This record gives sequence, C-alpha cells and structure tokens, in this order.
Amino acid sequence: MSIETMIVGSGIDICENWRIRKLLNKHGDRFLNRVFIPDEIEYCMKKKDPVPSLAARFSVKEAFIKALGIRRTLSLSYKDIGLSGSVGKKNIIIVGKVHDLMQQKKVVNVQFSISHAKDYSCAVVILEA
Repeated sequence: MSIETMIVGSGIDICENWRIRKLLNKHGDRFLNRVFIPDEIEYCMKKKDPVPSLAARFSVKEAFIKALGIRRTLSLSYKDIGLSGSVGKKNIIIVGKVHDLMQQKKVVNVQFSISHAKDYSCAVVILEA
C-alpha cells in the first residue's frame, strides 16, 4: 500500500558566490552564526574554499522560504532551515517558525537538490503534503 502525496510548494534560488564571500569577509563569524547552523559552518569551513558550499546552503534556505509561499521577514530565521551531513546524502533540519509553517501546510516530505560551481550556487526545494 502506498500513500499518495501532493506537491504543496516548490522554490528555486540561485546565489552569486561573490555576495556570500563579501559578507563572510566583512562580517566573519557574526555572519556565519546568524545565517547557518553549527553543522553547516563546521562542514563548509573545512573546505579549501568554503564560499560555494555556504552559498549553496544559503540558496536552500531561500528556496525553502519560496516553497512555503511566504515572504522573508525578520520574524523568520535562516537558522530555522539547515543542512546536516557531508558527502552524499544530506538531511534538511527545520525548526522554529518555519517548522510551525510546515505543520500548518501539512508538509510531510521535503525534496531538495543543491549544486555549486565557481561563480554560482543554486537549490531547488519541493514540499509534499
């Protein structure tokens, strides 16, 4: 027996890596700790160049907010959306107000994909109920 799901939202985002590099250079740990969860910081900062990985994770956060169909407001924290795991399969972690919004929309599954290159990083998020 299979349970049918329905797509209730989708979002996509592309990020210019130089924008994340500029924020990292200007604000350092303050920027990292305001936007990313500890697992994301630890994973990305081990890289020779952490910026593409940070930008890809930033894109996941933006794509997720778009998939929920809401505007980015100061009441939402980017840290409510995070990725854990390293090479291969990553897990999405949702907490706080974003988690509450997911429950309101009866989201039961999140599909996502991220990618990054030298200049750009992107993500796609699909929410199923």
